[in-house]
Amino acid sequence: DVLVDLVKKHRLLRYSDSGFRDDNRAGRTVGANANIILFAEKSGHQDFLDDINKKYGVSTIALGGQPSVLNVEYFVDDIKKNGVDLRRSFYLFGITDFDTSGAIIRNSFIDDLKAYGIKNIKNIDLIHPDMLTPDEIKLSRFNIPDTKATSSKNTKWLREIKKQGYKNLEYLIKAGSDDDKRTIYGLESEAVSTKRLEEKLEQEMVPLLGKSENILKIFQLEQFTQSLKDLILLKIT
Repeated sequence: DVLVDLVKKHRLLRYSDSGFRDDNRAGRTVGANANIILFAEKSGHQDFLDDINKKYGVSTIALGGQPSVLNVEYFVDDIKKNGVDLRRSFYLFGITDFDTSGAIIRNSFIDDLKAYGIKNIKNIDLIHPDMLTPDEIKLSRFNIPDTKATSSKNTKWLREIKKQGYKNLEYLIKAGSDDDKRTIYGLESEAVSTKRLEEKLEQEMVPLLGKSENILKIFQLEQFTQSLKDLILLKIT
């Protein structure tokens, strides 16, 4: 795409300066913890993103099925407007399908962020086989076509995920031989419940809120208040 190259690669244009509308404005929010970003491949996770933004004050963005340079330009502009130094560390938590397409979308999003000055990135995938039990994987997995046209892309993705050391990965790959070609499965992002996603975020993301002492104290107070409400409700019932 010539326009994308002019904007992203050659830096000769900006979408905002050219009057392009951002149709995904409602799909993104910059939080008090602007450098912690929860992103989702699909707009179907928008309600969950909104809940996490309100609860933890992190930034969120739904990519709507594919990354967009225009989307990312406006998103980074919003982050800068909040006084965030783009040179600091950014932590990404991704809700994408566990398959080749999901990996491409994640990598494209990260590449777009880097193009707009966010280069110090640590990414944490939230959808992977260890988020499910073996039985849950068998019920929710889907077959990834492994043809001549897709074989190279699939092999590259397999090399990448094998480095992660997922203990349940064996339930998504069946090795092939001369008489029996390999079988590869993927997982939809919807396979992992939002309850389980939030539990994972509490483990991996919430400790990062401590980078700001004031935000951490607010979070702890909110957690204490909620626990007190739950205790009162338990006593009443």
